Amino acid sequence: MPRITPTIGLIGASGIVLSACYTIFLFNRPSPGAYSTKSIISNPVASRDDLIRLLSDLLHPLVEAQSEGGARVSLGHTGTHFDSVAAEMEGYARALWGLAPLMASDPDHPLLKDLGKKWREGLEAGTDPSREDEYWGDPTDMDQRFVEMAAIGISLAIAPDTFWNPLSPEAKKRVNAWLLRCNGRGFPTNNWRFFRVLVNLGLKSVDAEYDQKSIDDELEFMESFYGEHGFPSDCPQNPSNGAYDYYATSFAIPFYSLLYAAITSRSPKLADPERAEKYRQRAKENIPNVLNLFAPDGAGIPFGRSMTYRFAISSFFAAVAYDGLELPQPYTWGVIKGIILRNIRWFTQKPQVFNRDGSLTIGWAYPSLFMSEDYNSPQSPYWALKSFFILALPESHPFWSSEEEQYPSELLEKPWTAVKPWMQIFTHSAGHTYLLNGGTNVAFPLRQTAEKYNKFAYSSSFGFSVPTGALMFAQHSPDSVLALSDDGGLKWKVPYKVEHLGISDRGVLKARWFPWPEVKITTWLVPPSTTSTPYHTRVHHISISSSFNRDLRLADSGFAIHSHFGPEGSERRIPVLGKPAEGVAGRSSIETSAVAVSRKGVSGVINLLSVQGGKGRVEDVDGNTNLISPRTVLPTIFHELKAGEEEKWIATRVWALPFSESEGLKTKGWLEGWEDSQKGYGSIEELKKDLRIT
Repeated sequence: MPRITPTIGLIGASGIVLSACYTIFLFNRPSPGAYSTKSIISNPVASRDDLIRLLSDLLHPLVEAQSEGGARVSLGHTGTHFDSVAAEMEGYARALWGLAPLMASDPDHPLLKDLGKKWREGLEAGTDPSREDEYWGDPTDMDQRFVEMAAIGISLAIAPDTFWNPLSPEAKKRVNAWLLRCNGRGFPTNNWRFFRVLVNLGLKSVDAEYDQKSIDDELEFMESFYGEHGFPSDCPQNPSNGAYDYYATSFAIPFYSLLYAAITSRSPKLADPERAEKYRQRAKENIPNVLNLFAPDGAGIPFGRSMTYRFAISSFFAAVAYDGLELPQPYTWGVIKGIILRNIRWFTQKPQVFNRDGSLTIGWAYPSLFMSEDYNSPQSPYWALKSFFILALPESHPFWSSEEEQYPSELLEKPWTAVKPWMQIFTHSAGHTYLLNGGTNVAFPLRQTAEKYNKFAYSSSFGFSVPTGALMFAQHSPDSVLALSDDGGLKWKVPYKVEHLGISDRGVLKARWFPWPEVKITTWLVPPSTTSTPYHTRVHHISISSSFNRDLRLADSGFAIHSHFGPEGSERRIPVLGKPAEGVAGRSSIETSAVAVSRKGVSGVINLLSVQGGKGRVEDVDGNTNLISPRTVLPTIFHELKAGEEEKWIATRVWALPFSESEGLKTKGWLEGWEDSQKGYGSIEELKKDLRIT
């Protein structure tokens, strides 16, 4: 910031006033980043021109942080398990997911034409070992550089006139040789296998040296990711392991598959019609299920790892559009357009998503390292630009010429939808989009694996929470799950590895898990019975071996909810009230229930088997545990099991209703529904009969 010292003796009294005024002007002038952020959050994201302008604004911080040669981008100082050079390459390469599609369709666009040249120069510099400050380095096994090579391969395939043809013969040889280093190297047995395919496909498309065997071998290997049901996991199919997350449903395997189908279908020398047709058929079958991951307002359901990639979760639909897939009935280009643009808007119109310079933060709805992965650098969030692949489509394409349509009504007319291969139930009941989850046994360790994959519910409105530490309930913040403690509440266990027992015809999901070898828990998740039902029901049967001679505390919690009230910027924590009331923010609890109300909605839990004991309480939890709200409370029913007790049944009604941004606490009509939901069961047998628990 400039500093001006008035020269009083030289310019006189009037000059002092002018200098002081000028000083004030400069010190209060918004920084360049402030203009960028304001432009981002005010963008309506309703047209192709809007999206191009948004891309320009999103790339501006990367340009400002780019090395002189253009090969590296550094936005911050937090670390990853891989080296800093790979992280800086990540900043270069991830911009290509948005830039290359535009260069493919509109390379002379006045907002971004210079960036195409800048990124081509970065490609030259990053693959030149003689340029020590730019060179990306020599890849080794399991190298992050392979991840980022994929975007370069795609760029060569779809925009060769920007990224390949202008290169000198010497530069082409260097780029070709460096990219070929992905062949013959060790890769994880997951979506990474597609990176080798995309690199070689890009090289093949520009008549450079490539390895067809690597393409064929990897595509054949990835067939092992698919079960008889036709849906991929992000690893080979295995009864004891699986990963049905966004890598498997949207922004990785389905996304890359359709890009492969589209690119190979547009050039005779790349043709692979059999695979292209197979991938398209799988995409058609995938569309209805992936649609359920989104709410009518554009929010997606956060679930699984890598949630900092934000609007990449809608990139599958961008690939659908790029391929020109024949849409299954009743879906239209207007529906697909609405899903993508609403999802992008949901994030980009939130100032909390961005740093002051307009760069994307690590986080979901606000910055948070607690929910991050050990491979998330400050540049990682720009994988979100995968959804910008629609910029490869000209203005005349039906995607852009169609009117944006609302969320498909037929999905809102069912109380729930089961996707049995994923062991998940989706619902939009009572205006709340969330999923009930039977657990995903990820084959490799991650940060907060249990919290990201094995909670009982994940919500587009209330998100999910992760621990900030390992001590006490507040640090664990175990929302949407049954948590157990055998040390008086110091440490808590939640489901980690889960045995799937199926989904009934009535949508009741059943699973079994063991917090300790001597403690077996069978859980049933009962979805809403109607489209207006604002709750789901959980039932747990706890069976304990006689050798487990310890007291247990148990906590069955609902959705964490924003915990403050008052004008934004000067909010205070919601107070304790005697009972809930419409139009009033607060928390209330009695023996059989607990509920919290804020401008974000209502979240409560009801003990349906009070004959088995239990006590309702709204708990304060650590800040920044939840992905959507940085300050939350957690409605919970607490139970106890004394040493020597060998069985217990717990049943909890999880009641949640999100409020719209426009209505907030002015929302009316919910209190009667909450009060009418309080009735429980007089016996276990009555409950089992009514809910058909078997």
